[in-house]
Amino acid sequence: MKQTLTTTLAACVCSFGLAADPIEHKTKSDKVRPLSTDRPDQTEGAFTVPKGWFQVESGLLSFSQRLDTDETSESFTWGEMNVKYGLTDNTDLQFIWQPYIQNRQLGAPGEDNTHQAGVSDLLLRLKHNIIGNDGGPFAMSLMPFVKIPTATHRIGNDMWEGGLLINTQVDLGGGFTLGNTVSNSMAVDEDDEHYFRPGITASLGYGLTDRLGMYTEIFSAWQYDTERYWQTSFDMGFTYLVNANLQLDIGMNWFFRGDEAINPFVGVSWRF
Repeated sequence: MKQTLTTTLAACVCSFGLAADPIEHKTKSDKVRPLSTDRPDQTEGAFTVPKGWFQVESGLLSFSQRLDTDETSESFTWGEMNVKYGLTDNTDLQFIWQPYIQNRQLGAPGEDNTHQAGVSDLLLRLKHNIIGNDGGPFAMSLMPFVKIPTATHRIGNDMWEGGLLINTQVDLGGGFTLGNTVSNSMAVDEDDEHYFRPGITASLGYGLTDRLGMYTEIFSAWQYDTERYWQTSFDMGFTYLVNANLQLDIGMNWFFRGDEAINPFVGVSWRF
């Protein structure tokens, strides 16, 4: 009797073990949601990287030129990287860093020229989706962030900064989507004084084909340097989905209020 009971219990345990689903440390390829990126627009995405997956969003080259000064003021950023990892089904961790930035100011004849070059600060972000990650017409995520002062002297301000982003996306139908980011951060002005920097964006996207998309965007954020103003830009660009895990992008930001500048860029994003 005792042997029969032991055999029965063992059979039940084995059956339960075979029936139970193994713990998935990485979402299977056939279950992952469509690729969603935070670039190329300045509106952050509402969706997260699937659990156990890495996603790299790289700005291969970004160029910016000031338009509101007599001297030529230019900035080049090479190889910007936003490396993401899916911690859970609805949360990912992000590290943003630029390995090489070059700033140069070319004055009028007879005036001094200045050049600065080096690495950027490190931006650490945590994105958590609270609704709509796997379907539905509306999605929202929260994304606190902190800037760690790792930049080369005069490339960064040697100060800690941080804040919170609230990101939403609405499926408008007909291939249109509307994304928004509302932000508030603790920034630092030219006198090394902290101040609150609210901001808001609106990005209207449209799928031209199954692979080719475009967007137009308006961005505005409170700036407090030598004077106070709303730094505002009009942006547009295109994305091309090479395959389910690889996307190319190109675009331009036009800062027409505040520090006037033009900022074309090109980039790539991939997931694995």
